[in-house]
Amino acid sequence: MSADSGPGNREIARRLFAAEFDDATLSYSESDEERAPNYVVTPTGARVNRLFAVGVLTEVEEVNEDSLRGRVVDPTGAFVTYAGQYQPDEHAFLSRAEPPTFVALSGKARTFEPEDSDRVFTSVRPESINEVDADTRDRWVVSAAERTLHRIAVFAEALDSDLRGNDLREALAAEGVDPSLAAGIPKAIEHYDTGTAYLEVVRSLAVEAVEQVAGERDAVGSLETEPSDEGSAELGPLPEVDLDLDGAESVTETAAEPTADEAASADLESADEEAESSEPESTEPESTESEREETAESEESEPAETEPEETEENDEAAELAEEATTETDDDSEPETPEADEEESEDADEEPTEELGDFDAGESVQETVEDEAEEIGDFDPEETVPDDEEALTEEERQEVKEEFGTEFSTGTEVGEPGEAGIDVPSSEEEL
Repeated sequence: MSADSGPGNREIARRLFAAEFDDATLSYSESDEERAPNYVVTPTGARVNRLFAVGVLTEVEEVNEDSLRGRVVDPTGAFVTYAGQYQPDEHAFLSRAEPPTFVALSGKARTFEPEDSDRVFTSVRPESINEVDADTRDRWVVSAAERTLHRIAVFAEALDSDLRGNDLREALAAEGVDPSLAAGIPKAIEHYDTGTAYLEVVRSLAVEAVEQVAGERDAVGSLETEPSDEGSAELGPLPEVDLDLDGAESVTETAAEPTADEAASADLESADEEAESSEPESTEPESTESEREETAESEESEPAETEPEETEENDEAAELAEEATTETDDDSEPETPEADEEESEDADEEPTEELGDFDAGESVQETVEDEAEEIGDFDPEETVPDDEEALTEEERQEVKEEFGTEFSTGTEVGEPGEAGIDVPSSEEEL
């Protein structure tokens, strides 16, 4: 698991002594997400989201009906933990525990600052509490001391360098320091202004705690020095840490500055750009497409002048261009519609074969006149000749007797209303 877990991932439980955790006053979250982890930063740079502590449960106190408070003591001080209705198993364990007893506590690190006080209190919201033996407590003291001494050694190297803030964090991470510690040390320096005097006191406490579990010491001293106290104390023996923060700083600066080869190539590129920008622009007069074609043909035999020095030369060039334009216009033959028709017929052969011959120049009026000639003259008033009757009198009589209806011609129209048809008499009825 990554030491710098993001939201949704389980953070590593850190091991540190209660005396240092009790001095912590800085807590922060790296994002505004709802489930983003909250960190508590100690004066030596430990960034703690979850912690693991082993000590003696010396006291259980009832805070209210639903909450209990327990004190877990290690050789340097006491961790305070609260278990309420949201920690039923831990609450049940504390309610039935009989102090003193060795317990292992793991949970979330928290800070609390009352409104009427300037002091910041630390606590642990328990995730698990289990009873252990004395050997487990001794092994935890040794491992917590090792981590504390290593953290102090890295912190001392960071103090000796000139890097601060994000630059220090990147340099520590580049040297292989745990990402959580690399993020916590710059914040501790900025917030606590931790000095060598405080580092030496914490180092002494870690060594004394190990001596106590080894039977070489009866008690461990107290941590009364403030992180920002100035003193002339020198750090005692610490584990070796192979860190070259000054080298990391120079590497960062070197990466930011261009190398000699890069600078030389940049100079060459800039020189090329200057040479291109210094080339004279062509002053030839603008010409049409025909002029460009004539000019392209003339360039094969005559060199082109790029820069006329005097106005007289410009006038001569303009006259030559006009003459070339005139010759081009005279020599060029306009494209005929027949050529267009031939090209279109070649491009679309299949549609032409299906549609047959088509004359694009033939107008609609000509087509109408041709059709009128084929139909012939037509007079709508022309009737059957008088000498040729459509029906004889006998044929008319036979039709009348057979169909029982009056037979009339188109000219025999009765008066309005005789047919008995309802006809609207006004626009409203219509």
